Amino acid sequence: MRRIEPSYPDLLPVHYRLGTVPPPAAGARLDPVTMRLVWPEHGQDQRLHDGSGVRRPVQLLVHARTVATQRETLAALLAAGCGVLLLLDEELSPSDVPERCVAGQVVVAAPWLPELWHGRPIQPLGPWNEAGMPAGVFLGLAPVEDPAAAVARGVTAAREAGATFLVAIPVCVPPLDRRRLLEDRFGTEGDEGLEDLFFHCDLGELTLAMERGASRLAHVAGLAEHLPGPATSLLAGETFAAAAALLLWARRLDILDGVASVGWQLRRAAQALMASRQDVAALLREDNLRVIPGFEPWVEAFARSLWAGEGQPFDEVRRRWLVG
Repeated sequence: MRRIEPSYPDLLPVHYRLGTVPPPAAGARLDPVTMRLVWPEHGQDQRLHDGSGVRRPVQLLVHARTVATQRETLAALLAAGCGVLLLLDEELSPSDVPERCVAGQVVVAAPWLPELWHGRPIQPLGPWNEAGMPAGVFLGLAPVEDPAAAVARGVTAAREAGATFLVAIPVCVPPLDRRRLLEDRFGTEGDEGLEDLFFHCDLGELTLAMERGASRLAHVAGLAEHLPGPATSLLAGETFAAAAALLLWARRLDILDGVASVGWQLRRAAQALMASRQDVAALLREDNLRVIPGFEPWVEAFARSLWAGEGQPFDEVRRRWLVG
């Protein structure tokens, strides 16, 4: 198990990974930590850690193949109270996951990419939800010629697969990956329309438009847009989810307001909430949210309205995000 630093820590608040990213047999696979594509020739790093150095329960990312290759290690980590975010990037069934000891200890995320970028159908997620492991989709936002239609297909696929949450994350596609895709798909002749898109457009603005479009569609579909866990023996899944929601909107405020953003206040409060390990429902019920550092009046008002799904000041920020 190794410490990781996700490219988008506000979207993936997990800081350890068990095992490595298994390269695909063909096409490309998404690494949700770097948000880069992994190609077949990418060799695996064989330096594996067994998790024996863990001193407290942590949240960690696990790929589907790791469940089979390091099952005993994973079982020991679950028994020790660690939480697992399982990336369903290969065929796997709920019965393959070792026994859990905490409610919401395993959360499942199936990666999705546009078909152009070697995207594969999402596995049915209903059985995972029924087994007590909340399941959703990581929507990889890679550039395509019709981004709105691609995002709509991704959200529809997530909903039809039985997802309960959707996390839309921009994919990093450097020039080498873009050139490789063109050669894989179209040979040496290439494709003029895609070349213009890949090399003569603002891909940052394109993926931002895709992210906002995904948010609008997820809102209509009733899909949560943050991770609902995983829980550990020290941190309840509800508290993790509440903090993850604050982190998501901290990122969005930064995008909306730039250097004038107060997103850092939400980020500070979210990190303090997770560090406190307190039951967020009890804090709200007892009106004790202010005992957590960072929950100043505006932050508390935003958090309460965000977690309730309506009310000010959250409604105004959501309107600005969805309308843009």
